[in-house]
Amino acid sequence: MFDSPIVNLSGYRFVHLDDLPTIQTAMKQAFSDIGIQGSVMLASEGINVSIAGTREQVAAARQWLDQDTRFAGLWLKETFSATVPYRRLRIRKRTEIIAFDGQDSEQLQAQRPKAPALPPETVCQWLDESRDVTLLDTRNDYEIVSGTFPASVNLNIKHFRNFKAAVHKALEEGTLDRDKPMVTYCTGGIRCEKAAPWLLENGFREVYQIEGGLLNYLQTCGSRHWKGDCFIFDDRVELTPELQPTGAGLCDHCQLAVPAGTDCRCQLGRH
Repeated sequence: MFDSPIVNLSGYRFVHLDDLPTIQTAMKQAFSDIGIQGSVMLASEGINVSIAGTREQVAAARQWLDQDTRFAGLWLKETFSATVPYRRLRIRKRTEIIAFDGQDSEQLQAQRPKAPALPPETVCQWLDESRDVTLLDTRNDYEIVSGTFPASVNLNIKHFRNFKAAVHKALEEGTLDRDKPMVTYCTGGIRCEKAAPWLLENGFREVYQIEGGLLNYLQTCGSRHWKGDCFIFDDRVELTPELQPTGAGLCDHCQLAVPAGTDCRCQLGRH
């Protein structure tokens, strides 16, 4: 465990929520009183949580969530940092907790076949055995620059909303094969929770996702088969395979992680 006074929690759950304004108001008041900072997305399809605080504060936040049966036992991944990597608390209502479908997202998600999740140890074993599977990176291109599985397929998307079109293009180009087993992955798992069922719905024969996403894989398997660091969406920007902050900053122009004290490569030609 990283020796740190701050605990960072991230996780999600797809569950029907029909009282978003009430949840938003109550959660904002409770988390503000506790001293929690971070971001929570609420939609009719569920909740997406990225928050931070001291051990006592996050324990109080978990206790508050557990009082609602819809959030009770919510699996939240823990990472650690020296300081809180958020400037404020934001509790927001959205059409989706991760943008993918649009207005009918909850109904579409419920209709799609569920893709099984593989424990990180199984994925690592498959890679050890050089199994003939497609590793599909569902993240954005600027995240992949920080680190990736070298054996994976990168769709070169700027935003997850572009995922479907990129898959169709990859099929036309022969980069993807519907008949080949596939393991999808993203940072925390939420994008794969959307992508993997959609892939099954669209004719891919055998699709899996990494249980708990990259953060869970790195904590469980370390850097085995992984190259580089892991981009994350808070002020830490990047984590090492040991889930410790790299000290990188974020380029305002291209969103790439930039090592501390250096200029982003996209800016070098501007000087």
